[in-house]
Amino acid sequence: PCICTGGCGKTTLAKLLFNRLAPQFQHSALIELQHDERIGSQQVTSLLKQLGAEGFREGSPAGILLQKAQDYVRDKAVLIVVDNVWTPNQLDELLPRSFGQGSRIIITSRCSGPPHSEWWQKVCRDFPHS
Repeated sequence: PCICTGGCGKTTLAKLLFNRLAPQFQHSALIELQHDERIGSQQVTSLLKQLGAEGFREGSPAGILLQKAQDYVRDKAVLIVVDNVWTPNQLDELLPRSFGQGSRIIITSRCSGPPHSEWWQKVCRDFPHS
């Protein structure tokens, strides 16, 4: 994760990393969140579209779309950049739980706390491979 105060260049760095790393992956997505944005169908649909997933119904409940994302990335090496995360719940509601080997997840946030805090444990969790 990249954690810093507002205006220090997190979004610029995230976009730069995405543009440089995305060609190395068959599937990639850059999701930019708004302050305290509640994750819903729109954000998960954007993730699925950017990753190249097909066969899902736009407007489906976010939980169903997240399961589709989980099924889609399970055996794929993906790059996902999530910019401007404000709460660990945003990650839980947006990101699948496991990814194919070689996947990379990059997160930017203004939120910080001690390394043992719930926030850090959720942000820095190790996504297991399927």
